[in-house]
Amino acid sequence: MTIVPDMRAHFSQVAPDYRQARTTDSEPIAFISENLQHLPEVSAADVGCGAGRYDLLLFQHLNNLKLTCIDINESMLAQASEYLTDKGFSNFKTLEAKGDSFSLAPRSLDCVLTFNAIHHFDFAGFLESAAKALKESGQIFIYTRLRSQNARNIWGEYFPGFTEKEDRLYEMDRIESWIASSQQLTLKTVKRFEYERTASLEQLLKKVKVRHYSTFSLYEKGELAEALPIFEERLGEKFSDLNQIKWFDENILLVLQAES
Repeated sequence: MTIVPDMRAHFSQVAPDYRQARTTDSEPIAFISENLQHLPEVSAADVGCGAGRYDLLLFQHLNNLKLTCIDINESMLAQASEYLTDKGFSNFKTLEAKGDSFSLAPRSLDCVLTFNAIHHFDFAGFLESAAKALKESGQIFIYTRLRSQNARNIWGEYFPGFTEKEDRLYEMDRIESWIASSQQLTLKTVKRFEYERTASLEQLLKKVKVRHYSTFSLYEKGELAEALPIFEERLGEKFSDLNQIKWFDENILLVLQAES
């Protein structure tokens, strides 16, 4: 098992450039919006909100949203607050807390959401904290990627050690067992997404250097430097045009519902 370093230092370092470094998918937001369109007002929490890139989309798509942005990293919360304020939104508050042990008013939320963050905290603890905050029939939306999906993307296929380093992700059987153990939640929907991506070799190498995925922070500095030319060589063998490298990313959206 990979020894995971303290991720606070990593995310504090990348916070100013995080929105630019990461890809933000609008498709899960559209799906969530459709699920919540019957609500004239939405009270929600985004757990592991990062720099607020998904929070902006939530404000743009959900009805009269009242949002709590939760993250363990103070720098990320500062970025999210500044970002949303600059975009003209004010109906939010920030909460510095762990994703598996946050505390909100009981039965106060219509939904709890988390985007590409669940692998950073204890899954069962997250479910327990979220379930306490949900109203009757409230929902949890978990957008993530499975370990097998991670192994099939450009990094898992070609970057040395990426799949082995990233052992924090889960598979569905384990996720389903945690949900079943909660006794307060039911798995309502499993929605799979697939995205065709295109990037140049230069862009991919830059993503590594700016730690596009926190997985790259699991490499020692020398180890990462040694992996880069191998990654470049493998891509050169596979793709004829290194200015147009194409691959598919896969993600999954889990929709859980609280007992009524």
